[in-house]
Amino acid sequence: DELPRFFEALANEPNETARDFFMISLLTGARKANTLAMKWKDINFEAATWRIEETKNADPLTVHLPQQAVDLLIERKLKSDRPYVFEGTGKSGHLADPKKAWGRILSEAGIENLRIHDLRRTLGSYQAATGANGYIIGKSLGHRSQQSTAIYARLNLDPVRESVDKATALMFSKVT
Repeated sequence: DELPRFFEALANEPNETARDFFMISLLTGARKANTLAMKWKDINFEAATWRIEETKNADPLTVHLPQQAVDLLIERKLKSDRPYVFEGTGKSGHLADPKKAWGRILSEAGIENLRIHDLRRTLGSYQAATGANGYIIGKSLGHRSQQSTAIYARLNLDPVRESVDKATALMFSKVT
């Protein structure tokens, strides 16, 4: 029930760079630091991929860009001649930490206790809810181990519930 309110508040966010950063974070499931430092040279529009050379676990990662992300990035690219997708005015050259924009969005959406990292978890959770297996979720989020991915699969018990219900119904059909 929070997602529609989040999307509405995100659409109303006046800081376009922060707004687009949050949307790309949600659509890719990438870590905050990687998304903040996203460079145009690492995006392949034809293949709809983003190559992250240095990740938290030191392994390079190729991230799939869904069509919504590609469209948003094309729109940003048309207005940019700088190396970073989410340009900023600080030393790094890119957006540093959009805390104020995040606060405005959460306040408008009436959402408490949500961190930017939860956008990453949201993608993994929706993948699990739509039937993706742990390997696929882990691969898309750049996890090294299945343990890291296990949390996403247990967030939605519906597939488990459905499986158990089918199994027990079959068991009891043998009794009657």
